[in-house]
Amino acid sequence: MTFAISNLVLAVLLVGAAPARAWLPEGHMATGAIAYDILARYDPTALDVVRRMMESHPQWPSFRARLTDLAGADRTRRLFELMAVWPDEARGGVFDHDDWHYSQTFVSPIRHLVPQAFGGAEDAYRRNLVIARDPGASDAARAVALCWVIHIVGDMHQSLHAALWLGWRFPTSDAGGNWAWVRAAPGAAPQRLHFFWDAAGRTSGLSRGSPDAFVAQLEAARPFEAEPRIDNAFAAFDGWVRQARIQAFSDVYDEGRFQGGVSAADAPVLTAEYVARARRVGADAIAAAGNRIGALLLRLR
Repeated sequence: MTFAISNLVLAVLLVGAAPARAWLPEGHMATGAIAYDILARYDPTALDVVRRMMESHPQWPSFRARLTDLAGADRTRRLFELMAVWPDEARGGVFDHDDWHYSQTFVSPIRHLVPQAFGGAEDAYRRNLVIARDPGASDAARAVALCWVIHIVGDMHQSLHAALWLGWRFPTSDAGGNWAWVRAAPGAAPQRLHFFWDAAGRTSGLSRGSPDAFVAQLEAARPFEAEPRIDNAFAAFDGWVRQARIQAFSDVYDEGRFQGGVSAADAPVLTAEYVARARRVGADAIAAAGNRIGALLLRLR
């Protein structure tokens, strides 16, 4: 069988294996809150632009209904949180683009034979960022594009939205951890590896509701002021995706030593060291995504 045919077979096998979402809703909300805090501090005019555009969003009534009890800065901050999670909530509707949530490549040794990416996140990021930054586009189009930019940046900081593993235990890939099972602690229920990392390595998930305390911890641990400047938004995104894939190999798959269960029944218990690393890496990834979203929105007009 030629490499071309092998690639086609792998592509067919991967259909339907796309991850459901990245981060729990609270993780995406945290990225939106961090981005809001950056604009509130460094570019309040951009906040006005976002508010104006969002009032033309095709689904603005849904946003507005969830903001009625808030006013002023609290209302706008919550709006950013809702924008970050909206593409997940839009699934199944006219704004659903399933393959925009991921761009995965193999990080196991097979990557040298099958180097291409599966998923459209990288192209979608570029196209939506151009629209979101175009003052000549309609506010409605810019609002939808902006929500997608925020969400895609968040998605691609979850390493399993950038990576797949293929090996003897998963001969058709682990679908970015969706077909690998683990237990976060002795006696814990089995869960998919992808979901465990969506929860940022937290055995009980992220906090519910507006993640204010979580956001404060992230901002203290990774302050925006220490982030490198983004000179080229396209090249920067490419670098973030590369780093996510490196982290998938080193931190998620433990440089090839990780062994997930092929079913819920044989899900192994993760070591305390692995869980602690996942918590640390997951939290840092959410903080980095929020900072980078904020940087992308500076000087938005």
